[in-house]
Amino acid sequence: MDTRLLRAFITLADTKNFKEASTRLCISQPALTKQIKLLEEQLNLRLFERGRHGAMLTEHGLTLLPHAKLVLNHVQELLNQALTIKEEPPKVLNVGFGISSFQEASLFVAHLREKLPSVAIVLDDMPSHIMRENLLTHQLDIAFTRRVSHGSITNIISQPLKTEVLALAISREYAQHNSIRDYLTQYPLLMLRAERGLGLYQQIQRYLQSEELHISPLQEASDIQTLIALVAAKVGVSLIPYSAKYIAQEDILFIPLHHCEAANWQIDVVWQASLPKAWQRTFRTLIDEMHETP
Repeated sequence: MDTRLLRAFITLADTKNFKEASTRLCISQPALTKQIKLLEEQLNLRLFERGRHGAMLTEHGLTLLPHAKLVLNHVQELLNQALTIKEEPPKVLNVGFGISSFQEASLFVAHLREKLPSVAIVLDDMPSHIMRENLLTHQLDIAFTRRVSHGSITNIISQPLKTEVLALAISREYAQHNSIRDYLTQYPLLMLRAERGLGLYQQIQRYLQSEELHISPLQEASDIQTLIALVAAKVGVSLIPYSAKYIAQEDILFIPLHHCEAANWQIDVVWQASLPKAWQRTFRTLIDEMHETP
């Protein structure tokens, strides 16, 4: 079986959208449709229901998805072991990052390109839960992600990067000497959709619960940039990673929630253990240098 068909199946199942899945796979939508149709014909099963809400897995699709991921993982492990035996390093490194680490990831990749000039390095923005999936299926080599539990992904190495914290983002026109609770209860709350950033969504819920705040969002957005634009337009306030301040306009005030343990989380750099040992030493050196930079 062509592993491209399995990768198409897994990616479409994750995105539930042909356009987004084809973009991730760097193929056209008709090519993706053809691959899914071919896989369904080979399996003699219908894997997706197509409708106005996108592509949703059928019961057969839901049953086969974890098996497809496992097969793809084993195939990639086989390829990695073959490269190790031949002592031939990969020609491409895929690096994932999120809004909390875009500065560090960009700096890391810039320096890594200097160290590995013959290797193509692809940097891609994605939520942490997608990074974990892509690490598992070896679609990612390196990830700047929320801390990954050691039992959730095997054959990876991680190194701590930094602590991130939630921040209240408000228009500077709203800025007064109010408490965080006052801002959250007086102004509409804007949030990222859970399916677009599950880790951030869960972090916000933990924070609200710890503060005994029962607030439903007025509006949800599909990306942090849209939330920032809505805050700038004084539609409401938002809880987003403090590092988002680096991409925001000056008319937005970010108030970090350092006082609350539930608002803090760890960011690690994670990579595949099968990558060349010399490269891994370079990764560690670059991360250490970032820690030393004020």
